[in-house]
Amino acid sequence: MASYVLKDVAIDDDVLAAFPPLVRTLLVGRGITTREEAEQFAAPDWERDTHDPFLMKDMQRVVERVMQAMEAGETIAIWSDYDMDGIPGAVLLHDTFQAIGYEQVLHHTPHRNKDGFGLNTAGLDELKAQNASLVISIDCGITDVEQVTYANTRGLEVVITDHHIPGEVLPPAYAILNPKQTDCEYPEPMLCGAGVIFKFCQALLTHLREAPSPREGEGRDGGGSSLQPAPPESAQQSGGRADYNLPPVGWEKWLLDMAGMATIADMVPLRGENRALAYFGLMVLRKSRRLGLQALLRKARANQRYLSEDDVGFTIAPRVNAASRMGHAKDAFALLTATDAGEAGVYADALDKINTDRKRVVASMKREIHGRIKKLGEPKSVIVMGNPEWKPSLLGLVAGGLAEEYERPVFLWGREEGITIKGSCRGYGGVSVYAIMREAKEVFLEYGGHTAAGGFSVGEAEVHALEAALVEAHAAVASNATGAVHEADAALSLDDVTWDTYNHIVRLAPFGEGNPKPVFMFAQVNVANVRTFGKGDEHLELTLNKPGGGSVKAIAFFTKPEQYPLLASGEPITLIAHLEASYFRGRELRLRLVDVG
Repeated sequence: MASYVLKDVAIDDDVLAAFPPLVRTLLVGRGITTREEAEQFAAPDWERDTHDPFLMKDMQRVVERVMQAMEAGETIAIWSDYDMDGIPGAVLLHDTFQAIGYEQVLHHTPHRNKDGFGLNTAGLDELKAQNASLVISIDCGITDVEQVTYANTRGLEVVITDHHIPGEVLPPAYAILNPKQTDCEYPEPMLCGAGVIFKFCQALLTHLREAPSPREGEGRDGGGSSLQPAPPESAQQSGGRADYNLPPVGWEKWLLDMAGMATIADMVPLRGENRALAYFGLMVLRKSRRLGLQALLRKARANQRYLSEDDVGFTIAPRVNAASRMGHAKDAFALLTATDAGEAGVYADALDKINTDRKRVVASMKREIHGRIKKLGEPKSVIVMGNPEWKPSLLGLVAGGLAEEYERPVFLWGREEGITIKGSCRGYGGVSVYAIMREAKEVFLEYGGHTAAGGFSVGEAEVHALEAALVEAHAAVASNATGAVHEADAALSLDDVTWDTYNHIVRLAPFGEGNPKPVFMFAQVNVANVRTFGKGDEHLELTLNKPGGGSVKAIAFFTKPEQYPLLASGEPITLIAHLEASYFRGRELRLRLVDVG
């Protein structure tokens, strides 16, 4: 068991007197110490927590260029990334053009393995051949200097919308929407890619509703006052420009299902405007009329009425991402924009199947790696393995699980269709994988990432020196690392596992980056029964006796009892767990195991 300690928090009960004691502890543990901060965090407000989209650098310029394109009947191409941020972003922009009634729009998503990330010349040529004149990128493009330069030579104007960190040289695009630009004064720099394009959709609809268009810099209403979105089918002419169908004020909040789930899945900090996008996004997801989404949820046996951030992360996102990992992301786009129930069902079945295939391939890769490690003995400080048969698009999923299991950084590489050897890495113990790669940069063709995750490419000759270089680099970097700190938010008794307790906790949802799901410590727990369940008995379930009578279940997916030897001792144990509600078979309150000691 990893070493867990309780968070050391000092709580002013008078300041947070309006909140139950457990909620006070959770708030202070998240750095929220004043009454005003607590009230805002516990009760998101759309008008208060979101910002005028025209505060973003180049927003007015982009809106005017798109208006020019629509008035001239130009073909507009949406170029989105292939993941759970880019695809939802493309869907919400597609929906906006559909609502307006502008149909000269193409959608292009590169193939993850054949084309790679971002813009590419072949795709730009394809769009030019289809008479596109304006390309709008979503969740990519901010570092594509050469590609945008090429687009300009082909007579394509490019508008970049992105949220990744800009390089030293910006692409020569017509305009750039990216709140991380140093000279952008937008109040929320941590939007995801779909969040950025959602702000553009707000701005475009605001512009269309106003006649004449106000001057740049004047205050504008970014999206209506009602917290409940108006029904999409009530879209009608409502003033403003007479040559477009204008949905009623507030219609754009129906797009929050896409913006919200991308915000959750892309793991941007769920504070400020992002918290509002995620919070209201879940509200809309639970009511979303998207036929493809409904079909996908039915296939996954998820209850739309009770969708949570966990459903986004563990049910929706894997299936959307599976499209690009195992095939082409255009299938995920088609699913989420489907207007025919039969078509939606076909795409839902296809994505569910390839997600099952993805899990099978990942499990096979893990078994192969476990076998290699068992044969080689105790792994080195960094696990470095590869196979030309491994899909590069799946390596991050495998590396993440291995890093947690073996408690060390993991670097994996593969190759597909004759392309360069590519790899993914995941960190552990506070040691930055980006810092490790930077220390060993001579061995890479390319590398990038951050503390917890990254990617790289390496040449045929250098791949044989990769392990030695990374082990040496890890030694140099780890000497300055602080190491991982495991903290539990509070200590609870099993008698505290009640719906009242759960309802207090979910006042702070949705949880995610910047607002982690609360972790609780349960000491002196008596285990009444241990069993496995699921196909192949790959999941673990414990039945725990409550001191006051009754019992509670605790589960851990893809976990074997032997991973926790103390379970066989018969002695009381300490559990580290989340408290969660399950609606898979009725309504059930249970624990989700994090660790056992």
